[in-house]
Amino acid sequence: MYQKVPRRDSLLRLHSHDFGPAEEAAVLEVLRSGWLTRGPRTQQFELEFAARVAAPHALGLNSCTAALHLALLCGGVGPGDEVIVPALTFAATANTVVHCGATPVFADVLPDSQCIDPASVERLINGNTKAIVPVHYGGIACEIPRLQQLAGQHGLFVSEDCAHAVETELDGRPVGVASGSRFASYSFYATKNLITAEGGMLCCRDEADLERARVIGLHGMSRNAWKRYSGEGFQLYDIEAAGFKYNMFDIQAALGMVQLAKLNANHARRTELAALYASLLADDPRIEIPQAGADSVHAHHLMVVRLSEDWSGSRVGLSRFEARNTVISALREEMVESYVHYISLPGTRFYREQYGTAPSDCPVAQSVSERVISLPIYPDMQDSDVEYCCLKLREVLDGVE
Repeated sequence: MYQKVPRRDSLLRLHSHDFGPAEEAAVLEVLRSGWLTRGPRTQQFELEFAARVAAPHALGLNSCTAALHLALLCGGVGPGDEVIVPALTFAATANTVVHCGATPVFADVLPDSQCIDPASVERLINGNTKAIVPVHYGGIACEIPRLQQLAGQHGLFVSEDCAHAVETELDGRPVGVASGSRFASYSFYATKNLITAEGGMLCCRDEADLERARVIGLHGMSRNAWKRYSGEGFQLYDIEAAGFKYNMFDIQAALGMVQLAKLNANHARRTELAALYASLLADDPRIEIPQAGADSVHAHHLMVVRLSEDWSGSRVGLSRFEARNTVISALREEMVESYVHYISLPGTRFYREQYGTAPSDCPVAQSVSERVISLPIYPDMQDSDVEYCCLKLREVLDGVE
């Protein structure tokens, strides 16, 4: 048993965005400029972001989902194709495959990192496989060199889902295009390490892919609004494809540039907080923390812990799922907000009914998904907040036992 601590008066949120006067000023400048949609600030943000992740080309979009979708379309994914994705990820990773008319095939994950398992990927490759979409879970780098090797052997392409991984590095280089993949997709959603409220970025290795994504991502139009109306001279557009409305706009980009300038300092603080969590929970056999490889830099987008298989099952007389959900509910009563990242997609209703998947298809992902809990982590957290979370987690586990 651990000593109880008094309950907080206010809820400790899972996430808190880092917006202040600089972001307010940047948005106000855009509002006063007379140009609100995609324009000069979006173009500047694309250049600055591409430099940050060492990518040759970047395209600002309204979401990471849009980036994932465009990457698959530019890679030629369509009906009859299969795309291998991890079972433990957000729905968009697999849903965008469906939107292309292709079939998502779920690979299991590694028990330590919870990233996609290359051995599982290798077993799933067949003549219909077109691409591999690894996800850097929580900011932990996947085993990209092995995945790229498999892709090269079988004539596939790799499109990295970097929604959690702006700061993630592997072997001294940013993950994504800088590590040799054809595409990389990033998220700037309201809970991410770099926030534009909503938004995303597609990075491409080849300029031809960038130009194709630019056209498909803006209704299939050959000329965007900035080129048509910015004073560069009259240019009539054509429609080259039945495209989508996926573009980023300048208000988002203005926020993104301010956030980008804060990224290194905020990442350093997240790293300190994650290390404090790890040290405070290290001696508790009921709790495990996913591990990044020694040759990588962890973005620490999520602070994930998981209940040990032993504790979350037979010792408390509950299923793993029931034990984890009980802990999350109890933490909320103690004014700590927590969440689940993620449920295993093969066990979800849509994929069961439409594709015949089952939880048992990916046993590691299923086990992990029943035991993971995401705890609060954000740059403005105090050390005392982390200490409170850890004490309350221990207290809740004691109470469930």
